[in-house]
Amino acid sequence: MRTSMLPRILLPMLLAACCATVEAADVTVEVAEGITLLPGQLQANHSPDGNSLIIRGNDGAVVVDTGRGNAHTQELIDLVAGLGVPLVGVVNSHWHLDHIGGNAQFRARWPGLHVYAHPSLDNALDGFHADYRKQLESYVPTLEAGSTERKRYQAELDLLKLDRQLAETDPVRESTTLDLGGRILEVHASAHSVTEGDLWMFDPSTRTLVAGDLVTLPVPMFDSACPEGWKRALGELSEVRFKRLVPGHGAPMTPAAFATYRKAFDRLLECSAASADSKTCIDGWFADAKPLVSKADESYGRTLLAYYIDGFIKPDAAGRKRWCPKAD
Repeated sequence: MRTSMLPRILLPMLLAACCATVEAADVTVEVAEGITLLPGQLQANHSPDGNSLIIRGNDGAVVVDTGRGNAHTQELIDLVAGLGVPLVGVVNSHWHLDHIGGNAQFRARWPGLHVYAHPSLDNALDGFHADYRKQLESYVPTLEAGSTERKRYQAELDLLKLDRQLAETDPVRESTTLDLGGRILEVHASAHSVTEGDLWMFDPSTRTLVAGDLVTLPVPMFDSACPEGWKRALGELSEVRFKRLVPGHGAPMTPAAFATYRKAFDRLLECSAASADSKTCIDGWFADAKPLVSKADESYGRTLLAYYIDGFIKPDAAGRKRWCPKAD
């Protein structure tokens, strides 16, 4: 595939479609008492889904991130419907489609459902989502009628057209504590990190930290990120005395594994800010993060990092200028 001729905002999804090797998960994972993980997926010819969580309390359940594709979202809905307790809310970690794409289906299934999220989707609807929608509207008609690729990108376009049906009903702008179904969750807001406003959660009863895309594998994904803000947010996570961390993409981590991730992240930013070429920085990431990344995912990760380093991480990168707040 000739990626050089494709719209820039489409490139990460096309790379995922061409190169990812991680298969969709078939089973849920009980990561802690009352916390079930429905793993996301990255696989060939399929739009990605982020990790989703069901957190059960004595009086109800809450879902963290609703996925992107119909299969993932429907499985999540079926799991919740079979719990025997009411669904009291959805929490979105951030506005990327693979984390909010199922919101409309959840709201249709449970009318009046509370959706807790940072209100930064409002800006994304007029910016990132609007740009992406325009590019898809131009790109989809160029694909072969009836092809798998055209169906996949048409589904993506249909999601974008839902607009406010994917948005929050209960905006969370600052860190707070929520009682959801009898489960006390500490919800923290980090500004200008992976997006303009990211939420991450801590369940003190099990010492489980839910990081959203502040932690992703096989590489950190900078499509709408400010590197310095993300670095600061990882520092905030490091101050939490957690027992396990659930990332936005990838398997749950121990504190030691997260420390490895954070060190690799810091070194990636340092390398990208210096005069080193991109390949040196990419080699450094995979050396530093070696315990966390499977060999099968390295080729895909290398392709993504080359895109992110040049487009988002280097000091003069266009993505950095777009997503980092302007200095006063």
